[in-house]
Amino acid sequence: MRNTVAGGIAALASLLLAGCGGPAAEESPDSGTSTQDRQTTSDSADSPLPERTAPAKSFDLAEVCDIVPEARWRALGANQPPEPRDSNGNSVCQYQKGDAGGEWAVDLGAERQRDLAEITMTHRGGEELTIAGYPAYKSETSAGCLYYVDVSDEAPLLVSGTSSITDDGSIPTKCGLFKKFAAAAVENLPNA
Repeated sequence: MRNTVAGGIAALASLLLAGCGGPAAEESPDSGTSTQDRQTTSDSADSPLPERTAPAKSFDLAEVCDIVPEARWRALGANQPPEPRDSNGNSVCQYQKGDAGGEWAVDLGAERQRDLAEITMTHRGGEELTIAGYPAYKSETSAGCLYYVDVSDEAPLLVSGTSSITDDGSIPTKCGLFKKFAAAAVENLPNA
């Protein structure tokens, strides 16, 4: 029963973390965005993050799950084979510890549905930081963390991690772990 409830909570949390494309409880002031023909460069006037000075990366991988090398995802604690999946129109790879509804899961891929300005408007109150030398934005939720990393002119890197409910009813945050997955992906992506 616990795994069924945890699985349902993890699935719901994953949808909530990915933004679901609808209005969120966390909205911020308008920062001028356009989803059609958008430019996600950090030197764009619409970008809420500091200018990216590191080389642009490419999401041109043989498979979406090549985003984090096997040795790295295993070292970070994932113990299930990575699975390609769709997350709100984005092609991502899911890494997880435990069976479905297990301890945690993290999705990584290109965020092609929203630009950085839209992301920061949706996830108001987040934190600007740097991951592996690239400007990033972090947003925490009750079930996990979202990271958006400005690695490319084509799209930011999306990292959406959720933790499952524990026996005592709490949901431990694994933001530090999910940030390590983000860094592993950034370091592995080829230069554009």
